[in-house]
Amino acid sequence: MYLFISHSSADASVANEMCTYIENNGAECFIAPRDIHPGKEYAEEIIHGIQRADAMILIMSENANKSPHVLREVERAVSRSIPILVYKLEDVELSKSMEYFLMTHQWITSEKKRDYSEILAFIQKYENNTENHAGNTEPVTRSIEKTSKRKLLIPSVITLLALLIVLIFVLFINKGFNNRISYQTGDTITLGSYNNMPIEWRVLKLSDDGTEAVLISSDILTMKAYDAAEGGTFNHDGTQDYWSRNSAADTDLHLQVQVRGNNDWSNSNIRTWLNSSLEVVTYQDQPPLADAMSEKYNAYHTEPGFLYHFTEEELETLIQQEIKTTGNALSENETVITNDYVFLLSKEELQWFQEAGMSIYAEPTTVSLAQDESNWYDIQLDEYNVSNYYWWLREPVEGTSSQCYLVDNGHTQNQCITANVGTEGFGIRPAIVVDLTKLPDTNNK
Repeated sequence: MYLFISHSSADASVANEMCTYIENNGAECFIAPRDIHPGKEYAEEIIHGIQRADAMILIMSENANKSPHVLREVERAVSRSIPILVYKLEDVELSKSMEYFLMTHQWITSEKKRDYSEILAFIQKYENNTENHAGNTEPVTRSIEKTSKRKLLIPSVITLLALLIVLIFVLFINKGFNNRISYQTGDTITLGSYNNMPIEWRVLKLSDDGTEAVLISSDILTMKAYDAAEGGTFNHDGTQDYWSRNSAADTDLHLQVQVRGNNDWSNSNIRTWLNSSLEVVTYQDQPPLADAMSEKYNAYHTEPGFLYHFTEEELETLIQQEIKTTGNALSENETVITNDYVFLLSKEELQWFQEAGMSIYAEPTTVSLAQDESNWYDIQLDEYNVSNYYWWLREPVEGTSSQCYLVDNGHTQNQCITANVGTEGFGIRPAIVVDLTKLPDTNNK
């Protein structure tokens, strides 16, 4: 028997102990992160583990009850009719979603000294049931048995097949309709991964027919400069520095680009990185090296593109958009047009948050803070006691060639601040447009 052990990372010691006990008694387990193959996409490996499992053991605690990742694993198991044994570590008032999925499944209450013998009884009961179902000749699987093993009347078979064909046809015809009514602004969708963690997105805007949506990442995913200083060194051209408050770089627009970075969205490093699915990203001008950043931190020239860890199925859901961005002070046109799968928002598009009844403020993920070398978030947290953080918009500041707007952290009345684009300690909060009818099954409601 193959068991998937679902648990919060905070309960890893219990999960590992349980896994050892079960495997010492003849069954096989899938447990993360042990069974995540190196170099494989985390979410994909989890899904494969659940699909292969005969049953799931859910270690229920307050941590698991609050974990969106555990909830998605449970939802996946229920959708595939996989039996779930709930091993309760403590009294928990289940979330509504968790209660819905677990209402018909078997529970075991843990004592002070952990006793896993009831799990073995569950395994034995399952194996006995499958043996009895197969007439004690061969194990039962969840796949449909061949009709040659049954003495069925031909009319019954024809009727069943006809009904099945009609059902499949109706499901496919109504797939778009079902998705149209399933999502509302503010809903959360899981799609893709970054730094080995699934990405959670919020529905920011819906198309009139409900089949497409603008999504924005729920959190700040990484800290990166918008663009590197084109000369290769921030505020220095090889002979002179421009750190002075009243230097020539404040008025010379071409010099600004050389020593502080280019705020033209169409030529920015961040646009190139966000839209790349390659392991090695090719930059059209100065790559985002550490020396080209203001504090020489957070280089990302060797990092795979943002879309690199999206599966083919996930990439198929993305819809390329014509993005209109205000030109910078050196642009020939007032509006710059690009075609992007991933983009940053403009100042004008921030109104979508108000229309959706959503807050514009966001916090960095734990992984993004671990990746960040600047430590600026901790500094502002100590100074302002505000957990939200600044995130880049794609819009250039008027009359400049090296500054862009960012969403503020909420400690003042200002919605936005400005900064030179070579400043590396600020957040990236990507936006995408997706075809809701093509979302992976994990997001079906």
